[in-house]
Amino acid sequence: MGAPDTGFRTMNQELFHKVDGLLQAKNDQELRRVLLREDAREIADIIDALGHGKRKTFAVFPPEVQADVVLLLSEASIHSVVPRLPDAVIARFLHFLDEDEATDILQRLHSKRHPHILEKMREDRRKPIEKLLTYGPETAGGLMDLNFLEVDPQAKIPMILSSVQEYMRTHHKQIPIALLTGKNGILWIPSRALMSSNGDVVPSQIARPIPVLHHATDQEDVLETMQREGADVSCVIDDHQKIVGVIHLGDLLRVAEAEASEDVYRLGGMDPLSASYLESKFTTIWRKRVVWLSVLFVAELFTFTALAQFESSIAAVTALALFVPLTISTGGNSGSQAATLITRAMALGDVAPRDWFKVMRRELVMGIALGLTLGAVAFVRASLTPQGVLGTANRWILGLVIAQSVAAICLWGTLVGSMLPLLFKRFGVDPGYASSPFVATFVDVTGIVIYFSIAGVFIL
Repeated sequence: MGAPDTGFRTMNQELFHKVDGLLQAKNDQELRRVLLREDAREIADIIDALGHGKRKTFAVFPPEVQADVVLLLSEASIHSVVPRLPDAVIARFLHFLDEDEATDILQRLHSKRHPHILEKMREDRRKPIEKLLTYGPETAGGLMDLNFLEVDPQAKIPMILSSVQEYMRTHHKQIPIALLTGKNGILWIPSRALMSSNGDVVPSQIARPIPVLHHATDQEDVLETMQREGADVSCVIDDHQKIVGVIHLGDLLRVAEAEASEDVYRLGGMDPLSASYLESKFTTIWRKRVVWLSVLFVAELFTFTALAQFESSIAAVTALALFVPLTISTGGNSGSQAATLITRAMALGDVAPRDWFKVMRRELVMGIALGLTLGAVAFVRASLTPQGVLGTANRWILGLVIAQSVAAICLWGTLVGSMLPLLFKRFGVDPGYASSPFVATFVDVTGIVIYFSIAGVFIL
């Protein structure tokens, strides 16, 4: 699986405009000739930048070039290009990819297409891919590759090097990850240490500990584990503790990029798009957005129900109604802040569900501090309410009610926003679903109850 290019690049604008012109002129032969002079990275950048013609541009290349380019495309371009290619075309360029890379591409397609594509591949290439497809796409098994070699803990370095060379010759692959199982568990031998060691060294002397993960481990947990342990490689085992694959840090960077994109969508209150915005159908975008908006709209209806319960209170003191937007929005804003902060911390591996008490204690203090700060401002503003609006209410009492409500709702929003992502993660739900709109809606409804309950004690 290809790692994303994390550096900043400047695309060849002259080449881009030339490609765009050739696409409009439908000159496929010249398009192929022009682009084949460029490297795979440049071709991928051009395809990513195209608003139309992504698939057509990709299709002009021979399969070996397609294999190099597809690994460098953005997620949006992959989803836009690959599903629209014929089975035979996909099968041809999959031959030039490693098993895990080919599996990664197939997992982006509907499962009904898998047999039709695989039957067009050689058996020696098909079997490993079929094995990898049995694992969930968002698990350690779906993320791993098969480029590893188990070695005898007692073997000498020359014997191991000979095994590595034989493996590379028969599998036509790069240097495999050398693993050994000893009394200290599963260890790995860094390639550099293996190549530079003298003949008298035994594997255990240069081997290092490696994170060991069950094949069903969620890919976000894989990322969290490897980041926490500072590991470049991890080992995947099956239900019988047998080694079935390895995971590289480069693969995880690609996963992290995809997960970050999904979290951005969900924090905004919508499901992720599989293609770029401009290439997505209107109905697709409508469907992705309307579901969440409908759920949030129905949830907001409870705000009306809550307000109706305090109708007599609002009629008695009109000024209370004027401060509803101020007090309620404070809770939504503080909750959204906390949800974003904790979701991001979880994505980076800084926070896990087991840290819930530490997070709650920290956010409790933070919520009180923020609430007191905003409450002081609210007290000043409420105290300046004109007498004609106050009615029978005392301006200082009103200021006290508004200040206490803002402080209490801010504290409540902070706690809800910080705990929901951890709760979702604990029960196997993507923390990204604890989105800002979701938190704000929940705090809106409950905040009204808090607001009028405090008002009932001091004014009503």
